[in-house]
Amino acid sequence: MSDIVKINIDLNSGAVNIEAASESLNMIFDRLESFLPSLIDAKSQFSNGEDEGEETGEGGEENVGDGAAEAAEPKGKTPAKPKRTSSAKPETYKTVELGLNADERQAFKDFYAEKSPSGQSDHVLTVIYWLIKNTNRESLSKDEVFTALRTVNEKAPKRLTSVLSNLAISSYIIKNGPNSSLHHIGEDYVERDLPKKKEK
Repeated sequence: MSDIVKINIDLNSGAVNIEAASESLNMIFDRLESFLPSLIDAKSQFSNGEDEGEETGEGGEENVGDGAAEAAEPKGKTPAKPKRTSSAKPETYKTVELGLNADERQAFKDFYAEKSPSGQSDHVLTVIYWLIKNTNRESLSKDEVFTALRTVNEKAPKRLTSVLSNLAISSYIIKNGPNSSLHHIGEDYVERDLPKKKEK
């Protein structure tokens, strides 16, 4: 009874892993060479599918003949670096109506200046705090947080979702689906710890 030889081809990185007995390697490489042209076609199809958004990282497998043992990579070929996923792209937001009149807008700016938050997490937490405390909102969307940052002339984070996630992990805010509401820990932080006292 012959052993099964397993070849695992990762189309994403170009790596080829072969499990085979040493006496079967020559035959394996002969067979591998015979289907390399179809592998090139599969690679180009895989690359085209990847450009549309998602990185799969899955490879094809082919069973070829006899043997079983060590892994090998093709000589002289450096595996291509995997493409970065779409999550590395900056997020986009839109400005929405916060429903603030001129006095409220000025009070918001004055409060923000008084708390003088430093760092993206403090910026975001401070605007969430003020809007929830001073409007009828119980939670805020990303677009509302973005608009609030614009209102106080603060730069928006490249990935606001990441900042909100970090605030939720620290229990400063609570995630309600796509929206964020204020946790009492975050409330206490803004009220008691901002502005941060300068170290002597």
